Amino acid sequence: MYPSAHELNNLEQQNIQLSLQLLEIDNQPEGHEKESKICKISQEIKRNNFSLKYDRPFALGGMLSGGICLFSGILALFSIQRLGRQAGKSAKQLHANFSKVSKKMRLILLVLPTSLILSFSCSLFIFTDGERTIHIIGALVICIGLFISDLNRNLTKHNNEISELNGILITPETNPRIWKIVTQIAHKLEINTIPNNIVLCIGGGIRVSEKETFLYPEEIQLNGYTLYLDSTYINYFTLPELCSVIAHELNHIANNDLTLSEDISQQVDKLIGTITTLSDSKILFPAYLLSNYFYNSFSKAIRKWNYSLIYKGDLQAIKVIPKEHLALAISKIYLLRTQIDQALKNYYYKAHSTDLPLDYVNQYVAQTQTPLLRKLLEEPSSACQTQPSLARRLSCIKYRELNHLCGLLVSISPTTLLRDLFNHELNELQTAYKVYVPKKAEENINQLKNIANQHQEIITIKQGGIIRLIMRVLIASIFILITYAFYKGISNDADRLKAVITFSAFSLYFLYRCYIMYRYIGSVLLTLKPQGLALPCFDKIIPWEQISLYYVKSNYHTQLELFLCPNYQIGKIKPCYADIIYNPQKKHIKITAYEIRGKIKLADCYHLITEYKEIAEAKRELQQYSQ
Repeated sequence: MYPSAHELNNLEQQNIQLSLQLLEIDNQPEGHEKESKICKISQEIKRNNFSLKYDRPFALGGMLSGGICLFSGILALFSIQRLGRQAGKSAKQLHANFSKVSKKMRLILLVLPTSLILSFSCSLFIFTDGERTIHIIGALVICIGLFISDLNRNLTKHNNEISELNGILITPETNPRIWKIVTQIAHKLEINTIPNNIVLCIGGGIRVSEKETFLYPEEIQLNGYTLYLDSTYINYFTLPELCSVIAHELNHIANNDLTLSEDISQQVDKLIGTITTLSDSKILFPAYLLSNYFYNSFSKAIRKWNYSLIYKGDLQAIKVIPKEHLALAISKIYLLRTQIDQALKNYYYKAHSTDLPLDYVNQYVAQTQTPLLRKLLEEPSSACQTQPSLARRLSCIKYRELNHLCGLLVSISPTTLLRDLFNHELNELQTAYKVYVPKKAEENINQLKNIANQHQEIITIKQGGIIRLIMRVLIASIFILITYAFYKGISNDADRLKAVITFSAFSLYFLYRCYIMYRYIGSVLLTLKPQGLALPCFDKIIPWEQISLYYVKSNYHTQLELFLCPNYQIGKIKPCYADIIYNPQKKHIKITAYEIRGKIKLADCYHLITEYKEIAEAKRELQQYSQ
């Protein structure tokens, strides 16, 4: 509160009067009463002197820091929105804008809370008249120090850990044929860059990476561009199909996609870590909102950019490889990846199995049902997925060619390519896995036991709504009063009738909304149980393994969105006192919360569901292992 000149003059007059009172008291006889009066008047003069000297500077400081906070917040919102829109134009523009705003976010996230703390401290100085100066300065320094150290730790941490992988390094001496194939593909694509290393591994997919990796069992550290050839997929490829996938991956090296992807991925990871840290603090909530807005502004552009990288690789590959081979390879990857991932997961929990994992994968895939290609083509891609759907990947294939593909992929069986091209490497992998698998299986089983033994409680989340109910009652009361005023005040019967009918309709509408809100208060929104998720609109409990995707959206209201597995039948929805929408075609459930009663909020359900799913999955895998 900025002091006016009149208030300062009053303080000066009070000081003069208090000084005259002190002179009068000095002439009085000594005693306890005299000392108490002198002490009281001296403190009053001291407070007035502090106000005269510091009120205006602290008021200006509070106004200035508050203005900086408001100005930096508005400026950041506008710049993020503008740069986020421009980021979708090209990959170069996305990288430039994202890097530019990421650097600015450090300063913005530092200025916002600091200016808020300074503004609050200046106000506190004025209201306490400087009596607790040391305490306030100490608390201010501690708060700023903790915030800067915490923010700096989240913004500057990098993932410098070297990943580890079991595989066999392929050299031109041990396998000149595969190196010749890679060189020929690079020559056809007219690119000068080829991988520094080629590794045959089991699991992880066919990919290129420039991340440092420690390769077991040869204990070799890989640097530069490395092409990883996953034998589980190559086992089902023909040579032209393998060449088409290699051509796609080599284009990522030629276009420098890996460096840009790694840079943006690190910045996104740091940003998500910052958002998670800030979301736990109510004091730093404005900074959390700004960080979250920054992430949402660029997430769509980043997703489109990832799509464009994959599309570009496909288009470059079909220039040198017939497109039917690339289409078959992509289709096999999409059809087999769920079965292959599950087979490898099961294999590493079987301590008695020391054969090559490839044999177990073949057996598992042969026993499970491969999904139909038509079904995958009809399945829409979720908005949260960073990889395009199969339908988008095959958008360049005509309808007749797709029918031909569907006919070829009715049954997928292993080919002889893997044994013909990588026989030496497979023998070495077999020897290495006999030593590696028992150790890995024991570690995984112990980890599963630790997860499965965690205690689980039944958590019920109920709806609140007292504040919203009071607001609606107030609005309804206002309309009732307006209706009464029109009824008494207007003499013309026709005008009075129209006004009364109109405002009566509004009053009845808000009273009805009050009644609905009153029935919602205290009703169950959802219940988290060890068996699954219980919703009041369904009779059955949804098992955790049937929830394929889930996330929380925080716009005007907090929403929890769930996607169920395509084959799961939950039944029909029934009426309940909760805002739950179910789309049976997309297997999509949207739960909206206006107010929640208790400490656990709807946004906390994401972490809770993750924990419940992990424990349920661990119990299921342990049961499979025991069987």
